[in-house]
Parts: sequence; structure tokens; C-alpha cells
Amino acid sequence: MMLNWSANPGAAASSVLASAAGVNLTAQISLVVLVIALGLSFLRLVLGPSLPDRVVALDLVASLLVGLIAVSAVETGDVIFLRVAMVVALFNFVGTIGFCWYLQRGTGQ
Repeated sequence: MMLNWSANPGAAASSVLASAAGVNLTAQISLVVLVIALGLSFLRLVLGPSLPDRVVALDLVASLLVGLIAVSAVETGDVIFLRVAMVVALFNFVGTIGFCWYLQRGTGQ
């Protein structure tokens, strides 16, 4: 089915506005869910019984932060937030590798 844009330009504009409202609603719901998950993982970071549990919780906090930045980039339409998210994800990866190397090394060496 082909849409004829010149026949009814108002219908095309209203469908774009409807999809933008859907994206904004979805972004806001995603932000709420990510903030709740961030709070729970931060609680696990503070209360973790062992160091590996805290490392995993810290990695999860950083990953959720990347998700928050990416969703806010979609909501605002600003591309610079995606670059910030990539930098945070890179530091998260390098930090996780460093923590794993430290934990693998053990206390005997």
C-alpha cells in the first residue's frame, strides 16, 4: 500500500506527532524503570556480602547509567549524549577488566 503524501499532508504530520508522543512516553517509562533498577543495584553495592558481589553491582550501576544516558539522548534528540554514553561504557569495560584481574590475582601473590 503506497501513501500519497500530496493528497493529505495533515495525516502525515499527525502520524509523526503521534509516534513522537509514543516515543516520549516510552522513554519516560524506561527512565523510571532504569532509576528503580539503579537504586536497587546501588543498594546491592552497599550491602553486598563479598567483594565480587560489589564488583558485579558496580558494573551493573555503570551499565544502567549508560542506559539512562542513551534513553535521555533518545528523549531529547541530542546526539552528544550518545558519545558520552560510549565513553562511560568504555570506562565501564576497562574497569571491569581491571577488577577481574585484581580478583583473579588472589591474596597469595
